[in-house]
Amino acid sequence: MKHREIVGRIVEAVVWHLRRESILVSTCEIREKTSRYEVFLRLEDNIAGLSTIKIIYYNNNPLKTRIYTGRTSLDLRLKRIVKRELEKMVGGDEDATQG
Repeated sequence: MKHREIVGRIVEAVVWHLRRESILVSTCEIREKTSRYEVFLRLEDNIAGLSTIKIIYYNNNPLKTRIYTGRTSLDLRLKRIVKRELEKMVGGDEDATQG
């Protein structure tokens, strides 16, 4: 599975989880850098007061993905969701880290 597809699935999982918590994503921007992808999720007004979520996905070590929201509890929940998704996609497929 290609890294771009993996990032897309991660974004889908995060957006689905945020929607369950009544936090709506207004825009999603994915920036492709040399060794990583940066994902910026812009959020609509919400009770948590969050405006942006940043996800950094590293090509050489996908399980090292970072998430920044400004709220530690949400960081940890989203990190757990992303880790589960990555283990499903990357864990069983060793070639995913190559391509």
